[in-house]
Amino acid sequence: MTNKKMIVALAAVALILVGLVVPAAAVQLKFHGDMNHRFMLGTNHNEFFNAAGDNRVNSIDDGSAYDNFAEIKYRFWFEAVSDDSDYKGVFATEIGGLRFGESKKMGYSGDQINMEVRWGYFDFQLPFAEQKSRVRMGLQPININSFLWQETVGGVKLYGAAGSFDYQLGWLRGYEADVTGDQDADLRNDHDAFYGRLDFKPQEGLNVGLLALWQWNNIDDYDPASGNDYTLSVADWEFKKLSDKEIDVNLVTLGVDGAFKSGDFFAKWDLMYQTGSMDNMEFIDLDGVTNAVDDYDVSAYFLHADLGMKMGKSTLTYTFWYTSGDDDSTDDDLEAFMATDIDRMDDVIITEGGFADDNYFTERHYILDKGFIMNKLAYDYQATEKLKLGVAALYMMTAEDLEYTAANGSLVKEDEIGLEFMGYFKYKLFKNVEWAVNGGFLAAGDAMDYFERDVIQDGNSDEDIWRADMRIRYKF
Repeated sequence: MTNKKMIVALAAVALILVGLVVPAAAVQLKFHGDMNHRFMLGTNHNEFFNAAGDNRVNSIDDGSAYDNFAEIKYRFWFEAVSDDSDYKGVFATEIGGLRFGESKKMGYSGDQINMEVRWGYFDFQLPFAEQKSRVRMGLQPININSFLWQETVGGVKLYGAAGSFDYQLGWLRGYEADVTGDQDADLRNDHDAFYGRLDFKPQEGLNVGLLALWQWNNIDDYDPASGNDYTLSVADWEFKKLSDKEIDVNLVTLGVDGAFKSGDFFAKWDLMYQTGSMDNMEFIDLDGVTNAVDDYDVSAYFLHADLGMKMGKSTLTYTFWYTSGDDDSTDDDLEAFMATDIDRMDDVIITEGGFADDNYFTERHYILDKGFIMNKLAYDYQATEKLKLGVAALYMMTAEDLEYTAANGSLVKEDEIGLEFMGYFKYKLFKNVEWAVNGGFLAAGDAMDYFERDVIQDGNSDEDIWRADMRIRYKF
């Protein structure tokens, strides 16, 4: 080795040693983990839970399609926090949904999939601010509202406190179009958003939040000869699924949410209204018919309430929500509420409530563009310090009829999703280790006929659905 190479090598070693020793005196290093082992114990309609989301691909066969599986989902994250907590860096990885024996994922000789980045952001206190006022930039968790946008996304967020108010202001970009060097393509089809939240506590036991979200992209032309995608299907009724589509969108969501607690009584609520436009769009309806290009006006809303009472070790909760749906796919008004990116886990069969939650029907709180009506009565019982049990009954409908042509040629209009019964238990094996089992049974209503195979579509539901899941989860 030449002297020059030796000097470079020694310098590199010195830098590594400095990097290991000096930061230890300036920052605190923290390591966290979530090691989730999930098992679908069984289901009679595995073809229904394929995670594609509200699509005829989620077809229901005539007869059982039984399956079970086991999988792991691990998340690990590191925090480097300054001694005075003025700044920190966070980096998280995820190994997601690797099934035992799955080809090219977790087969013989082990895992064949690399880790993915879950979070990667820097968070710091503004040095000139007297009260708490921080900036977070990078790939980060965002919670604007759990029924609107609660996931990971790249962005910059200012947040903090001013007197009795907590605030958030942020710019987010969920999609970056691959367009460069075009003088007419400035910010073309980038999915940008500005949002703000203001939370305050008017009195003891009462919390109120105000939110506003503005989402848009810049598409000003329609050229059918370009080969671009101007279509939006009812199966893709979610803002993130507009990625890579040439649809001019301006969407504003305004809302109020909050919680109230007095003694053993508690309540939670969410109210949101959406307005705006979707222009240069070809809309594909339930029958797969593509409507001619049109400009659409958006007017949609959502309301939700939980009302509950604690009674010793028991808790009784009633849940209701109404998600507006579109009643006429041929006009130029869109009345269906649209979430951006969420994970709802309110039941086992329709949403992601099964513990093996990478395998689901829909992550949204509505079905297609037809909205949703939920009525749920849940009973939870803390039997011991380690054991918790619960049961629930749910009656579910779409807000607007699923109107389609069945395989026999008849025109069908139905809104009943059905009556679901579900239950669970959770047991603490150790301080940070939980063993849990849950399951659900859907007595299907006639609206579920839409998701049946064409050969058995007749306007009547033919198949009930059941499912049972288990998990063993270590969090630290």
